[in-house]
Amino acid sequence: MTPTPPSLTEEQKNRLAQRLSMMSHDRADVGQGLPRTARALALGQGSDAGAARLEALVDALVFERVIVPIDVEPDPRVTGVHAGENGHNPIDFVRAQTPAGEALAIYSSAQALSAHRPGDRPMALDFRTIGLTALVETGGRIVVNPGTDAVLLPRPAVAALAQGDEWLPAWRDGSLRELLLAEAAAACPAIVDVEIAYAGDGLTRVVVSVDRELFAQGEDASAMKETLSGALNALGANPRLIASADRVEIAPVLR
Repeated sequence: MTPTPPSLTEEQKNRLAQRLSMMSHDRADVGQGLPRTARALALGQGSDAGAARLEALVDALVFERVIVPIDVEPDPRVTGVHAGENGHNPIDFVRAQTPAGEALAIYSSAQALSAHRPGDRPMALDFRTIGLTALVETGGRIVVNPGTDAVLLPRPAVAALAQGDEWLPAWRDGSLRELLLAEAAAACPAIVDVEIAYAGDGLTRVVVSVDRELFAQGEDASAMKETLSGALNALGANPRLIASADRVEIAPVLR
């Protein structure tokens, strides 16, 4: 069961708002789509469930800013409430529901924001800042362009970007695959291979190949099924896999 991440206090949110207001603004930046991000999004879903697009987008966000929606505040002369007063929060980042759970919403351009949320004001923001906020507010989940492209950035990718580290997707980690295969085969000899693939929406699928003949040769079929079940459960609970993937699906296949 995933623990509920703590929320920022009002004081922390107000401090972040002050820091954001002091950030230097590039006058040439009018919220246009930036080239690396645009090229990544143009890759689309593809035949790999969007893995190439996700990897390219994470690479782009190392260098390029994003757009976040900011609710237009009511006129304080009418409401009598100013930013930061009486619990009024000036930096409530917009959230969106995804298959993986609630995520902070960001956009690749002001145009993409306007198409989805025409009443919001765009603000350019370095991804690292929004990433650090997401790690506290939504367990690290961020969705890019909800309503159109809707690319979910999983927790490990967001954590790497926020901390200035390089992200290694689970499906690119050869040593992780070797570790899982060695542990699974030791637990159940009928397991002959393990493949890790991206399945979309932040889901990492671990395909476990089970030798049909070896599985059928067991003297006690129920005992063999129990052994296989235990090995599959152990795979899903592997600490290194959990650290590398936001959501995991273990998919056994008879070969």
